[in-house]
Amino acid sequence: MSGSGAWDGLFEDVGEVLADRPVAWGWLTGLQFHPSMEVLVRLAADHHDLAFGRQPPEVVDAAVASTEWRVRRYWAERQEGMSLAQWERLIRDQPQPEWQQHFLAYHARRHAPRPPMEWFARRAADPDPWRRRQALWFRGVPGEVVAALATDPDPAVRTEVCVRASEELGGEQRAALLADPDPRVREAARELLEDELSLAGFTALDEEERAGALSWRKPDGELLRHLAAHPDPVLRREAALARLAPELLHALAEDPDEEVRARIALREDVPDEVRDRAAAGLSPNRNSWDLPWVEDLHGDDAAMRRLAASASVPVRRSVARARTLPPDVLALLARDPDHLVRAHLAHHNEAPPAELLLRTARTYGVDPAPLVHHPRFPRAELHAGLSEDPAPLVRRLALYAADCTPQTVERLAGDPDPLVHELAAADPRLPRAVLLRLLEATGADLRADRRTSLHRGVATNPALPLPLLFGLLRDRRSASDAAANPAIPVPVALRMIDLAAVASWP
Repeated sequence: MSGSGAWDGLFEDVGEVLADRPVAWGWLTGLQFHPSMEVLVRLAADHHDLAFGRQPPEVVDAAVASTEWRVRRYWAERQEGMSLAQWERLIRDQPQPEWQQHFLAYHARRHAPRPPMEWFARRAADPDPWRRRQALWFRGVPGEVVAALATDPDPAVRTEVCVRASEELGGEQRAALLADPDPRVREAARELLEDELSLAGFTALDEEERAGALSWRKPDGELLRHLAAHPDPVLRREAALARLAPELLHALAEDPDEEVRARIALREDVPDEVRDRAAAGLSPNRNSWDLPWVEDLHGDDAAMRRLAASASVPVRRSVARARTLPPDVLALLARDPDHLVRAHLAHHNEAPPAELLLRTARTYGVDPAPLVHHPRFPRAELHAGLSEDPAPLVRRLALYAADCTPQTVERLAGDPDPLVHELAAADPRLPRAVLLRLLEATGADLRADRRTSLHRGVATNPALPLPLLFGLLRDRRSASDAAANPAIPVPVALRMIDLAAVASWP
């Protein structure tokens, strides 16, 4: 396409165009697929949608440095794989409003990497009380650090201990905090005790009150034993999430309720043999989120070897997301019966087997481009003849073959399967006349507010004539698809971001 000067027509009466806010949102949404790192970095500072999906370090760095709380909030909540240093920059060295502190501390505990012991020691000894408090925001804070901070000279730090690390406090430490000379600390300590729910207190509640109480109060040891043996599986499920004595872990690992066993199988503190008993017979798609405690162990060959043999499918999936693995673990997971274990391995490992890359590209329904462009992918296995295969996921691989012709692209653009025809419609080798015909044919759907996969492909085709692309970019029904067109020059994309960021946010 032409240079950025030819794009001036896009910005005619742009204020009026972007006054229709879905157009502005569409630009920001579509540009997150732009191939330029410069565009993604600029976008990250203004638009939180990029937080959905793991982003390159340069993009994350831009987001955590944003002055906009709404941007940093969404990245704290959604972004996977942020480093400890990035979390530190996101949290910042200046205290925020209390509700923001609670939000960041909650998500740091859930999503941030577990810091090493020396990091906790440095934070606990920092001269700035705000930074000492942050030691309590992360998983794995050692008991000795909690004990030291429970006697910190700053009352805000002692209060933070009550709020963030109550499970690590012993009886003497709790008594000392209850008798603290500062009223804020005493109040936090009292609330800590009130948060604990005894068996007597639980049985005094009616059935509706019991469910609500367990959602925000911590059961004591006696109540946990009661819940773990209760005939109601809903109550046993609550017990399965709490800190449990070994005998209760063993008992719940053999619970007749699948959800109870699934929760036990995903716990970090469960011995491998107990985990395997709990996971036996569970659906692989039950509670299949990523496990931060497994990702904390990435790089520990012994731990990866042990967990790769787990009966728990979610555990093996989290192992498979490691960038590097010992050769025997890599070979074991490449043969795993679970398709998501193999897919995670193909997409995340630095050196996946060539056969695994090809098999995943042929059977996994997401964009095959990252796999096909991997240096270990066996490109010689791709040929235009794949366009005749009965499987649509195989047919679309013909578009990456060296002998793929415009005629093959045209045929695949008429394929009945959306995974095939969308990719073909976006291919710049598609004959121009066919591209224009498809745009006209899909225009009727667009006018009827029906966004189709074929239209998405056409809108992102870099061979689309500029006047037609301008029309799509200025239309609320097609703006997001057209903004994903890779032919948009970097200066144009940056100008679009600046304009849309202002127009999209009141």
